[in-house]
Amino acid sequence: MSNYLRFFQDPFMARIVSNTLFYMTVVPLIDIALAIPLAVILKRLGSLGKKILPLIMIPSFIPGVTAAMMWYLMLNPFFGLAYYLFPYNWASSIWTVVIVDVWRTLPLTTLIIYSGLISIPREVEEAAQADGLAGPRKLFQIDLPLVAPQILTAAVLMMISGFFTFDPIYIGKSQAGPRALDNLAFYAFEQFYEGVPGYASAIIVLMGLLATAMAMVYIRLLSTSSFIKIPVPRIVPSSETPLWIQVAILLIYMTFIVLPIAWLILLSLKSPKEILSVPPTILPIEPSLSNYYQAFSQGLPYMAASLIAALTSTGVTIVLAAPAAYVMSRHGLGGSRLLAYILFLNATPTIIYIVPLFSILRSLGILNNVWGLVAVFPIMTCPIVSWILYNYYKRFPAHIEEAAQADGMNRLGAFTRIVLPLSREGLLVAFIYSFLIAWGALIFPLAFTYSPYDLSKPLSFSGAQTFSIFIGILTSPATVSYGVTAAAGVISSIPPIILLLLGRNNLEKIWASGGYKG
Repeated sequence: MSNYLRFFQDPFMARIVSNTLFYMTVVPLIDIALAIPLAVILKRLGSLGKKILPLIMIPSFIPGVTAAMMWYLMLNPFFGLAYYLFPYNWASSIWTVVIVDVWRTLPLTTLIIYSGLISIPREVEEAAQADGLAGPRKLFQIDLPLVAPQILTAAVLMMISGFFTFDPIYIGKSQAGPRALDNLAFYAFEQFYEGVPGYASAIIVLMGLLATAMAMVYIRLLSTSSFIKIPVPRIVPSSETPLWIQVAILLIYMTFIVLPIAWLILLSLKSPKEILSVPPTILPIEPSLSNYYQAFSQGLPYMAASLIAALTSTGVTIVLAAPAAYVMSRHGLGGSRLLAYILFLNATPTIIYIVPLFSILRSLGILNNVWGLVAVFPIMTCPIVSWILYNYYKRFPAHIEEAAQADGMNRLGAFTRIVLPLSREGLLVAFIYSFLIAWGALIFPLAFTYSPYDLSKPLSFSGAQTFSIFIGILTSPATVSYGVTAAAGVISSIPPIILLLLGRNNLEKIWASGGYKG
């Protein structure tokens, strides 16, 4: 019990708990407030809105450590764009963590609400039109009540995300005061990393209890379809907002999304002299690719470990999750309890697993080994991939499998030879999300690796620090090089953006049932 009693003796605990509560309440509130109007605008734009959606989704595809790094670079009061906008020491402010979190989670919040809005039955839309309902009045009286489960689901997911935020704190810790940004998740990791596993475990147990409560709320909301009536004052207009106003608002959103990415790219093309000039130059005077050469040459071992671990673990995840999701959706394997457990795992953060997994990997002799990451990454990826494919197969035509069995195939043969080849869309979405999680992972690599991949002995797979760790190393005060750091951030964003382009037409399949139509 001494580790739990230490909660009351720890001089930092009050600030850390306060920061944790701040992140987990402010982030979802801002997300929901911004996502609703954005989702409404996208729906009104119709097919154009669906084409714009992939651009809005870019921040959620960029690795968390890269997103944090680009914002800290842009908000640097001397060398960043903040010099012109608001010269303030953002590095020591918890609002910087909130900004990074909102930037990364707003797209997913918007996607969830947008998926709900476009799923409103046509007859409901026609009935509202016949009653003269349009614009804000229709939004409050019809649309929001119908998508209330999606809104609440997004709120709980973002609350969980804010509760366990890690990457922005990891990047900002060296520039802020002692424990100025820390939350419970980061503090638990620090205790584990500093060799105090008992106290770290006690903090993780506390977080696990809170995460379980939030996960159960999340599961409950996903299974509800209740209509929540919202009182609408008479002053709320029943006419559509002029399109030009909505387009102007959309441009503001797009500026918020694109600006840090654009600044990162511009920074990556500047020379050290330009980067450190005060006031900072906006456009590079003499663009150079030297930063990319350094980032690639120095970061190659880290990139190799990331690619091997992400691709291999994604393959393992698909092999495990696809048949499980199919028999769950088609044949009811495990019933609602198994589905609820998968959803629970999906809402459970990785920090909870580091203490037991460290002991397991050490006993197996695969600490600081790529195979160690391959072994643990499916813990992060299998729940979300199972959920995606469960939704996909939920409406997969039953006659496909029945016809295959009528031709003499057993269930396994029908699945592998017929169903899987017809599941390309669902498998692509599953692959994308699994790879993104593994590619941008930070906590597991930090906990289980301590040296870069040994390229001189590639088949030993020893050394497994990932590209996310490489970016963290570049941002440390001892080695900071803004140009190389920016170039590394751009490089880390290329694979996710390529996958985003490949899956741009199927982004909402995680939140809406789909399947082969045949």
